[in-house]
Amino acid sequence: MLGLILTLVVVLPLAWLASEFQSRKEIRIALGLAAIAMAFGVAWIVGSLDRLNSNIWYGAATKDLIQNTIVELENGNDDRVLTELRALRSKFHPTYETRADYDKLVATYVNAVSDEPILHERGDPRWADDVPTDSNPLGPESQAEP
Repeated sequence: MLGLILTLVVVLPLAWLASEFQSRKEIRIALGLAAIAMAFGVAWIVGSLDRLNSNIWYGAATKDLIQNTIVELENGNDDRVLTELRALRSKFHPTYETRADYDKLVATYVNAVSDEPILHERGDPRWADDVPTDSNPLGPESQAEP
């Protein structure tokens, strides 16, 4: 499918150019409209994919930020968390033009706030949605008396 789209992106404008030397007005108009529509369609798809990539990128970094903050607050490291959150806030300057190195700032925060940072890139199982809060990794159900 991608090959067909890329082929049409190249072939339609060339066919339109070649049709300009023909006498049939209908073919020139049809190829021109098709070439312009294809250009708009490809631009829309690329923009959508970039937006999706940004959502994934910010989501993953934010997940690390939230996960490590919760773990460190539960471990009683309130002062360290507050200090590092203030540092993160002072360094983060969002803009529509760039991502403001958000992932790097979050990685710096996570490494500063935690002795054992939980990062999604390493495939750490502690990064999962359901992080056990007790010492038993099987959860509270396994502690019940028979």
